[in-house]
Amino acid sequence: MNKLSKPQKITLLILFIFSVAYFWLFIPVNSSSSEGGSVFSIFSNDEYITYPYVEKMLRGGKDIHELWGNLIIYGDYHYGYPFYFLSTLVLLPRRILLGDAFFAARTTNILLLRQMINVLPMIAAAWILVYYKTHYRKVFQSIFLFLFFLIVPSVVRSNIWWWHPDSLTFLFIALTFLFLQKDGYQLGKNFFLAAAMCGLAAATKLLGFFFFLTIPVYLLMARSKLGVAWKKIVQKALLFVCVMAAVIVLVNPFLWYETPRNEMIAIQQFKQIEIKEGYTNGDPETYQKGPVYWKWTLENWFGSPVFLCFLIVSVIVGCFHRNDFQENLYLATWSFPFLLYALFFVAPKPDHYIFPALMPIFLTVLDVPQLLLEKWKGLSKLQKGLAVFVLCAITVLLFMQVRFSMMTDIPTYQEYLRVNM
Repeated sequence: MNKLSKPQKITLLILFIFSVAYFWLFIPVNSSSSEGGSVFSIFSNDEYITYPYVEKMLRGGKDIHELWGNLIIYGDYHYGYPFYFLSTLVLLPRRILLGDAFFAARTTNILLLRQMINVLPMIAAAWILVYYKTHYRKVFQSIFLFLFFLIVPSVVRSNIWWWHPDSLTFLFIALTFLFLQKDGYQLGKNFFLAAAMCGLAAATKLLGFFFFLTIPVYLLMARSKLGVAWKKIVQKALLFVCVMAAVIVLVNPFLWYETPRNEMIAIQQFKQIEIKEGYTNGDPETYQKGPVYWKWTLENWFGSPVFLCFLIVSVIVGCFHRNDFQENLYLATWSFPFLLYALFFVAPKPDHYIFPALMPIFLTVLDVPQLLLEKWKGLSKLQKGLAVFVLCAITVLLFMQVRFSMMTDIPTYQEYLRVNM
């Protein structure tokens, strides 16, 4: 294992301090959801629906058959088993210590689920994606990207009164990128660990399937950079699919049983209709498709159109900047197809539907300044003047984005904290 450099050690220490502070920041606001005495979120109905399934899994059974049935045939197949299994693991120590009194302690149980299944995985995903971009070698850049990511209003919103599989799924997505980078076109162990993470993302919320372009591009790059034989590429591609499929089945053991498997298929088919057409109890006007109809969601939870366009430019510039792994290329092959799908084919427009597509490219926000500074010595006087103008414009844009994030996050946090008190 390579020894950490001094900048990497400094970065790790500072990120750890910020992570602990960020995690604790959400404990007061996640401690309850006061509306008529309910412990469940008034922001989303999902907690009210999903929590009883975790209680069922933790009730045990009078014999091994009932215990197995409660644990495996959990009943809600909108989301995959990893979400429910990990949620159950979080609460298992309290179930053992409290006995049946555990079921009356819902406020604390929900708090633990929000913090451990949402807040913590989101922090971990930020760690991974920042490492993917910087390897923590540049202290300021790493810290800025880490904080810049975590204060995006959609991130903050998803950490408040929100126990949901999105953060876990996003963590698996981040790990897929990381293992591809660690593999470095060798198509070895890390390549198949990437397949496993991709499988977990698909098994939890189907999102692993959006790597459909990333993996072929990665294999083609392995051919281009290392001259990997076509036969080996085909073999590795098939093995990747096999590993991914095996993980999906292994982490969703209910799939071995016909009745829950058929229920899952029916639920997912109905869910796809909702995604395509919208909900039956909603206003059809809001379910129009196209970028213009996402305007409110994007501007309220992610940033201005100018900033989001800058991100797209930034990720494209970064694709041609690096000569080794080209991290942005894989971020683009993930984000761009997902964005096109969400913008043109998804009718409901909550921010967490488009979150996985947008958030990885937030990590490219410093790529253009970095490129200009690296090329500075070779620029002519005119080019330096243009570079200064571009750097100033980007600085203003970043300042406006940070201001937007903070001006959205603080009132949101204060409002939910006020309701809790």
